[in-house]
Amino acid sequence: MQRRRVPLAASRCYYPGFFAALLLVLLRVAIGWHFLYEGVEKIYSTPEGRSTYLARILPPPPQAPPMDKGEAPFSAEVYLRNASGPLAPYFRSLVPDVESREKLDLQRLKRSWAEELERFAAHYGLTREQRTKAEEELRNREAIADDWFKDPDNAQRVKKYFDDLEHYLHVELDPDLLASERKQAYEDRREIDRDRRVLVQVVDAWTGTLRDAWSKLITEEQAGQAGPLPTPWSRLDTINALTKYGLTAVGLLLMLGLFTPLAALGGAAYLAMFYLSMPPWPGLPASPMAEGHYLIVNKNLIEMLACLVLASIPTGLWIGLDALLFGWLGRSRRTEAPSTQDPDSPVGPAGPRQSETLTRSDR
Repeated sequence: MQRRRVPLAASRCYYPGFFAALLLVLLRVAIGWHFLYEGVEKIYSTPEGRSTYLARILPPPPQAPPMDKGEAPFSAEVYLRNASGPLAPYFRSLVPDVESREKLDLQRLKRSWAEELERFAAHYGLTREQRTKAEEELRNREAIADDWFKDPDNAQRVKKYFDDLEHYLHVELDPDLLASERKQAYEDRREIDRDRRVLVQVVDAWTGTLRDAWSKLITEEQAGQAGPLPTPWSRLDTINALTKYGLTAVGLLLMLGLFTPLAALGGAAYLAMFYLSMPPWPGLPASPMAEGHYLIVNKNLIEMLACLVLASIPTGLWIGLDALLFGWLGRSRRTEAPSTQDPDSPVGPAGPRQSETLTRSDR
């Protein structure tokens, strides 16, 4: 009985030749290495990240500071706050209290301090005496905040900030805004954000002083048993975690050639978000983190297109763990399948219908 072959596996169909395949695999490994150490650098910037098992098995990036010398931990807040382009309002909305309306509103600020005191007392199990002293520290800080907000100069500064912010938000939504006007609006936004930071520094200093005063009230036994007071998990914390560990995971998968199409698509999604957060489009301010000068096309867009190319080509089946895990699929597709006809049959290639026709003609 004759046997026929089914079409070859996808890895053979897309195989461009040895040298082209080698260059595509090297491209995949290079992009994976880039993703990996972008994620590792961000992991090493946080003390909790350095204590993870992943940070222990991966060598630190060259620019990572020593373990005893910290630096500002990675946060996507800077990128989200400075977002430009049509998606800028959405990116900025991902930052909790992005416009500091809670911190610069006296009543909301007092509520946040009161809520933090409740969490502090419950976490460390404050005694009645400790609770009384903590409440006294809170009242003292609230009195200082009352005096500051009632000061005419400070009240005018806060009012000016919110007035400028409302004007910018109104201009930002204007669809008829000219390119030059939109660029100027983004420059005004940076000035407004500088004013916001100056005001928020005062409030943050109050909060830091209040926390230090509360910390002095607890005993060493309470501190040792309860540990540090955890901060409520925010949406920004989720974004930071997805950025740090997502970049690292994509990089590892691309380098190992494991789940290569999904890893390449994940990398393309990350790069698309980075590109759209600060696109180098005409009429938009240049990104302060840009290395060089770009117009429409930058490094993020080029690398994103490269990831999409890798997602469409099975390089993991050429060199990678995909070949070990999923190579049997290609082999099964190349197995021989039995034919429906006998080569010694006088019927010929037409099959049963031709046989039936010959029988009728003989009649």
